[in-house]
Amino acid sequence: MKQAALILFLLVVLGVNCALAVDSSICNPGSAITYYPNGDLKSCALKDITLLSGVRCNVLAEAEFYELGMLKSCVTRDFFNYEGLVCNEYGAISFYQSGKLEGCVLATRVEVDGKMCVEQQPIALFETGRLKSCSSPR
Repeated sequence: MKQAALILFLLVVLGVNCALAVDSSICNPGSAITYYPNGDLKSCALKDITLLSGVRCNVLAEAEFYELGMLKSCVTRDFFNYEGLVCNEYGAISFYQSGKLEGCVLATRVEVDGKMCVEQQPIALFETGRLKSCSSPR
């Protein structure tokens, strides 16, 4: 019985979590807000520092979303760690619809796929996680 209750609880929590869409209550009043044709939020400037898909996005910076509500891009408020990469605070960050990192500004120098990528410069990844581009040391 306890297992059945636990499974039911998890299904409800996961189901509710998947059904939630981002709404315009996170947007700065008076700022431009765009929507998808189905009414889901597409982009806006944030009214507060907002946690979106695990990223603390900065106040008054634009955040973009995929149609299902997943974060597409924003400007980070804090450093963001992702599979050995450290994305810089106050830098642009973007994700694929799958939730995998597409790109950010590196906070630290790091070697990716045998190539050294320098800090304070953008890095771009393929959805597989392989390196697409980055700046090398001079």
